[in-house]
Amino acid sequence: MKRWVTLLFPLVLCANAAGVCASEITFQGGLQYDWWKGNNDTDGNQVFVPVELGAEKDDFSARVITAFTRTESDISGVGKQSLSSVIDTKVDLSYMMVDKLPVNFLFGLDLNCPTGKTNLDEDELLVIRDPDLVAIVDHGEGFNVNPNISMTKDWTVWGSGLGVGYLWRGEYDYSQGYRNYDPGDIAYITGEIRYYLAEEGLLRLYGDYGTYTKDKLAGDDFYRESDFFLLGAETRYLTEKWETRFNIKGTFRGKSEFRAASSRLKTESREGYGDEFLADLLCRYSFSEKDSITPFVQLLYVDDNQYDESSPLYVGTRTKYSAGLSLKRQVSSAGSLELMFRLFHMDDERGWLDSDDVTYHGHSLMLLYAGSF
Repeated sequence: MKRWVTLLFPLVLCANAAGVCASEITFQGGLQYDWWKGNNDTDGNQVFVPVELGAEKDDFSARVITAFTRTESDISGVGKQSLSSVIDTKVDLSYMMVDKLPVNFLFGLDLNCPTGKTNLDEDELLVIRDPDLVAIVDHGEGFNVNPNISMTKDWTVWGSGLGVGYLWRGEYDYSQGYRNYDPGDIAYITGEIRYYLAEEGLLRLYGDYGTYTKDKLAGDDFYRESDFFLLGAETRYLTEKWETRFNIKGTFRGKSEFRAASSRLKTESREGYGDEFLADLLCRYSFSEKDSITPFVQLLYVDDNQYDESSPLYVGTRTKYSAGLSLKRQVSSAGSLELMFRLFHMDDERGWLDSDDVTYHGHSLMLLYAGSF
């Protein structure tokens, strides 16, 4: 009961505040089912129920997001395991300053409230799967605070944006073997350049850079995640009935630091992460003001890391193909219903988790309602 009380508190807080001063309240809720199977005699599934409540008043907005999830895995030689929990609750607060200064500003404060599942036992750890197999992999963390600020400026056909933020991550018990775990903080900067193609199109170049402080375990330095750099490009084309969007991006990481025998952190000899590339394309067609259909495809490629194939730290390439279809219907003046189905195929070369190459396939089914009042 205590877990549900901590979950409901931010929801009630947002709802009460919205009822007093909000000019619009939004709600999203639904159900998603993910299923996957590998040719190494493993399979699993996940069901999760997301809930989102938002409120807007003039230049202020607030949003609360959480979900209930149940994940099951059947691993060869281990057997069936399951994990059911409410995940952490996200609270996002923002204030916009538009057309008041030469540059538009967005001030944000994002909170992670620890309503999820932590202090996992050995059986529950076996259920935690790859994010390319199921949607939810982080069932709980500590209390996190993320202040951020963004600014944008538009000219006739050009536009630009710049943002900075800092994420303080609180201490929590990750598992029964890793108590008093204090993950490192993250400082990041984002930027983009836009070119408008008349009123129908847009070209956008964007990038992110982030750096981590040291993780600590029981007060001692434990690990430091490598810095990352993301670079992407996107094009959009929009007419009365059609919307087409193509996006491609790459993520590049450096060398991480691990605890050595001297209890000090030591930079790994080679990059433990391979370069990651993602491309996706969607085309939305509106039959009418109420009905639309959106087919989409996605390609993910992760290069192998820099270790020799004979090393226990070697991780091979990953290639994932996804395709799906979304149907959306405006069921009322203030609400819409969306049904989405997606299939995927993924080839994984051997790594530290699997000693042999593995091929996965799976599907996802989602039903989502979104409305305002």
